Amino acid sequence: MKKNEALQNIIDHIELDRIRNLPVTEKFKLYEYVKLLYTEAEYACKEGIKQLEHSPNYTINKTYNLFAMLLVNLGDYDLVKEIIINYAKNFETSDVYYAQITITGMGLLMIEKQFDPDAIYHFLLNLLGSEFLIENLHTTANADDLDTSSFKLDSTIKYKPFEGDIRKLKYDLLALLKIRHEKGLDYVTNVINNKYMNNELIFYFNMLDSKSEEVLEYLNEEFMFKDNRRSRLLAAGAYALLTERSILSTHYLFNSIIGKYSRFDKRKEEIDNEISQQLQEIEK
Repeated sequence: MKKNEALQNIIDHIELDRIRNLPVTEKFKLYEYVKLLYTEAEYACKEGIKQLEHSPNYTINKTYNLFAMLLVNLGDYDLVKEIIINYAKNFETSDVYYAQITITGMGLLMIEKQFDPDAIYHFLLNLLGSEFLIENLHTTANADDLDTSSFKLDSTIKYKPFEGDIRKLKYDLLALLKIRHEKGLDYVTNVINNKYMNNELIFYFNMLDSKSEEVLEYLNEEFMFKDNRRSRLLAAGAYALLTERSILSTHYLFNSIIGKYSRFDKRKEEIDNEISQQLQEIEK
């Protein structure tokens, strides 16, 4: 993918004006994120992107830590971008949180696509607006002038807790995905249509099972625009079942739709135990 195509892909589905139109006071705070991402881009250039987890800034901020952790450990650009977009959607009424998430996400995706640190710095800097940069920040726009010894990051993002019903639905879908991995598509199709009997899941599953990869991808993207996160969770579950996504990747994808913060250090056994409990109920 050429760099201009990669850049366009990165900004797709991100409302850049929500960043550009922020008040001056908030742009000063966002500038600290831009500095961080430039510093991390330099680190990745020297040490490699897989070594970001050894950066001294890896745990500096929950949002940065989450997205960097996913990029390092999942190694799936498209999935990580989808996760970033999902988290951003949870902040429809807060442009500040939206900007923190998308600036961090875009910076990390540019690192993954091996953009030069200066290019990342200038691209993110430009989102703050030239008027702010010249008249308020008084920056030279020269990365060599940056003070990267410390960062004052706003860490106030409040991620959503699990709700009882949505938690059960998430683990039901992961249990169905486990059935898909172990017993195949035909078997899980029968379970969905004749046993599990969630009408909305049946709809999304059968709609996406279109015998066309192009239509599958098109419809999945359209379903992900739905406002209702329960509907998006069910559509994402149907897509995961049909494409046989890994259980771990789908776990993080579901959390991003729900808006729950993810811990990568959560023991896999904990996830497996919850899936097993739901599996017993489904297979009764």
